[in-house]
Order: sequence, then structure tokens, then C-alpha cells
Amino acid sequence: MPIVKIFYFFINKIPSIRKYYVTKENNDPLDVAIKRTKKVTENPKLGLGTMIGASGPMLITFFLYMSIYHIILYLFFPTFQDNFGYVVTIVAILAFLTDVILCQKDDKGEKYIKEFNKRKGWWRTKWKIITILTLFLSLWFCLSTSSIGSIGRFLISLHSNI
Repeated sequence: MPIVKIFYFFINKIPSIRKYYVTKENNDPLDVAIKRTKKVTENPKLGLGTMIGASGPMLITFFLYMSIYHIILYLFFPTFQDNFGYVVTIVAILAFLTDVILCQKDDKGEKYIKEFNKRKGWWRTKWKIITILTLFLSLWFCLSTSSIGSIGRFLISLHSNI
């Protein structure tokens, strides 16, 4: 972990911080920092990985719902003027509820994080790549269906006589 090593450099240079990280059981601040970082990142209930893992599917769902909203709006109601703040709020609530129903019910997310932490190697890398690509593809789809995107412009042009 490069961040821990940079942090370790500052721990060794500042005595007051070093005193905080040196314990009776362990005299090396790097080991203490790595243990604390693992406690935060690999905790399946409240860890950093859980927070990032929960926000990814929620963002993907948000972008997909926003895309569906754009398609319905420009296909059926091209002249409708809406308040974008209300739309974002409603779509965010729908994305959150979908995530709670599909991912957080019966501790599915915690089970997946535990399984993810057990496995090593290519399997983890493959699913990281798939998650990041899905996030970017859903963002691209959301932007392309908006009024500035090519799909959105096409749907608006279908009603050009209005």
C-alpha cells in the first residue's frame, strides 16, 4: 500500500506522531499502520471497501434510471420543462431503494465483501475491472441520452415539427 508507506515516512520523522503509533506489543510504526489500515479496509460491516462497494452499484443504478428518464422524457414529452433538482432527488431515492432491495437485503453485500476479501489474484482484478467499466458505461449512457448527447438529440429530433 503506497499510501501507508508515505504515511510511515511522516510517522518516523515526527516524534509526537511516532509515539502515538508505537505500542508495547509492536515497536515498528509501519506494522501498526498496516494493521489499522487492514482493520478499516477489510471490515465487511463498516469498512472502506464496503462503503465503496455499496456506492458503485448505487451510482450505476442512478445513471441507468436517469437514462431511462431521459429516454421517456424526450420520446414522449419533448417540450416538457422540469426542475432538474427534483428529478435528481427522485432518481437518487429510487436508486437507493433498488440497492437496498437487491444488495443489502439478507446481508448479501457483506457476504460478497467477505468472499471478495478471501480470494486473491486475477478474480479480484477481473471484478474490479468489470465494476469500473460498468460504472463508466452507465455514465456514458446517461450522458448520451441527455439533451446534449447523440441519443437524446435523436429522440428530440423525432419531434422536430413541435
